[in-house]
Amino acid sequence: MDSETVFEVQSEVTDEALAESASYIGKKLRIEQYTHEATRDTIRRYAWGIGDDNPLWCDPNYAASGPFGTIVAPPTFLYSVFQQGIAPGLAGLQPFYTGVEWMWHRLPRRGEEILAEASLAASAEVKGGKGGRMILQTGHVRYLSGNGDVLAVATPRVLRVPRPDGSGRRMYEVKDQRRYTAEELKQIEADVLHEHRRGEEPRYWEDVSLEDALQPVVKGPIDTIAMTSYYAGSIGSEGYKACELRWSQWRAARETPDLLPNNHDISYLSEFVLPSAGHQVDKVAHAVGMPAAYDNGAMRVGWTAHLVTNWMGDAGFLRSLSARLRGANSLGNTTWISGHVVRKFRDARGEHAVEVAITGADQDGAVNTEGRAIVWLPVRESAGR
Repeated sequence: MDSETVFEVQSEVTDEALAESASYIGKKLRIEQYTHEATRDTIRRYAWGIGDDNPLWCDPNYAASGPFGTIVAPPTFLYSVFQQGIAPGLAGLQPFYTGVEWMWHRLPRRGEEILAEASLAASAEVKGGKGGRMILQTGHVRYLSGNGDVLAVATPRVLRVPRPDGSGRRMYEVKDQRRYTAEELKQIEADVLHEHRRGEEPRYWEDVSLEDALQPVVKGPIDTIAMTSYYAGSIGSEGYKACELRWSQWRAARETPDLLPNNHDISYLSEFVLPSAGHQVDKVAHAVGMPAAYDNGAMRVGWTAHLVTNWMGDAGFLRSLSARLRGANSLGNTTWISGHVVRKFRDARGEHAVEVAITGADQDGAVNTEGRAIVWLPVRESAGR
């Protein structure tokens, strides 16, 4: 089977497709949650999936003496509840998660039930280079606790792109995975092990200066084990089903589609080869226009949050995060996530806030992630709030 015949469904962006996408705006979507409760294990599995073993998320004894009195979930744990693939309609147009705006109100605590709600907020045509006409679908997702508290609101962006059709048009040229010399691997190891977590020592707002650098976190080289670890804590789409469940879903997509989640186009679930396999299988990645098997966009956003929570310490609060995913990040790549302080201010609520600019760049210096975060930090008692 060659790459052009992996998928049965092919499509182009047409005026009719634009109208179809717009018809979903404002309608509540049928979604399928992966996680329903923030247990000790669901929190830990997600945290480990992004490479974060912060004891505030993972160690009940440590967390008991912390600011929350119990284990809490890392901010982007909510991806494990619902991954934010807001890509309804448009059969055959491949979805790619391209970024998000997060706003957190509080972190989920151990034992809390969580409910997600989602709708399509906007849809617009985007002119692409090699990709041709594309459609950008913007979602609106709310995460609620079991008692109705809003935990967070997210505005994810999904780009819908025609798959390669044999004409030579594709977003990226096929390439081999990156290989490293022994010296390069030693440097990666040194950088990884140099990671610093602020932890229980408060980082006070008064002590932060403009252009302060955040100690980078280093992710990679990414391989199928890293992807499997991530998906153990946070699956990529509703299509991740095993054995009998996969066959049942495949049949339902063809015969009773109204019973399935519709935040993805139903044809996505009806393909015999699940498009999400492109995150681990080169041939499938080539068939959707990527250069090789590639990472998960939401996972990369989790890496940026890991950088910030390491820096701010247990007493800080990640209020918001804006992330833009730039280009493909293939398996074999290593990403250095770094940041620096660009602003100190009092926000509209009177909180002492710091804005951090974030950049993710791979081993060749290519930027694959950009972001901005707003962090609330404690102040010394003498300064007041």
